[in-house]
Amino acid sequence: MDRLDATPLAALYCKSRRNCPGGQNMPDWFLGAEELRRGRRDVSGSMGQVSGLQAKLRDMQLLQPNEPVTRGLFDAHTELAVRRFQWCAGHVPGALSASGAFVDRPLMPLQVDGVVGERTGRVMQAFSEHGWAPTGLLVRLRIDRLRHTWPNAGFTALLGGHAGIGLCEREFAEVMHAMDAAAQRLGLHIFVNQLFRVECGDDSPAIVRPTSFSSHKIGRGVDLQLGDSATLLAGTNPMDARYMQQAADGTPFAEFRAHAKAALACRYGGDFESIDSPHFDRQILPAGSPTWHMHYYFDQLHYRQALLNADAVPDAA
Repeated sequence: MDRLDATPLAALYCKSRRNCPGGQNMPDWFLGAEELRRGRRDVSGSMGQVSGLQAKLRDMQLLQPNEPVTRGLFDAHTELAVRRFQWCAGHVPGALSASGAFVDRPLMPLQVDGVVGERTGRVMQAFSEHGWAPTGLLVRLRIDRLRHTWPNAGFTALLGGHAGIGLCEREFAEVMHAMDAAAQRLGLHIFVNQLFRVECGDDSPAIVRPTSFSSHKIGRGVDLQLGDSATLLAGTNPMDARYMQQAADGTPFAEFRAHAKAALACRYGGDFESIDSPHFDRQILPAGSPTWHMHYYFDQLHYRQALLNADAVPDAA
């Protein structure tokens, strides 16, 4: 259970020696504990190992204001926050520095079991030593740097009101670049209606449970319309989405649709049971799964961090 094996992780992140297994550095609140898991309770009313862990999780924004915990008791919310840290450590190749700016970091794979054993404790210590804060997978898609992609009328700019910048997960940014290349090859232009969707209003401090499992909420979906060069030069509205849905095989619209589905592994909204024809996504399936919720939690958190410091979100490669 969460045992530390002979990996470079120990040598890289355990810099000083303390009274803990192997003489390696461990967080102060972890000293003397074999592992912390659900049901464990601090012996005294003072700051113990569990309450220290809870304070650390709160400080890292892994416990939200709408997620109260029983101080000193490793309860369900504490376990969920530990699972969030373990998932983030192994899936998000970056963190926020003390200034709130995004920095690259190596992935540190952990078992996502909600138990703080030796390995999870050391990775938490690494975050502390570097001044890192957990964050999400969002990147800034520079629409204004793509050759055949444009923000459509009504596109909502989420960072600084800059209509030439959209937000999405880094994997989906690669999809958007590939779509742009396909549009260029086919003589088409992409007009983006929506990318990332914010779940809560800016006046809410809490991240709430989603009412649906839209891929937009995890930065892995796009609503778009297509137009040709004549459309662009005329400054008129792009073709209605039904042109793409009804396009005959071999036409540019149909080839774009087929390329997005086959080569780019995207779902197409025109194929959905409830038609959403201008939509393409790479959804996390099954929607609403624990993995989906991790993407959702950290991407929504990442956006809120970006409201405080736009440098929290890096440019897509």
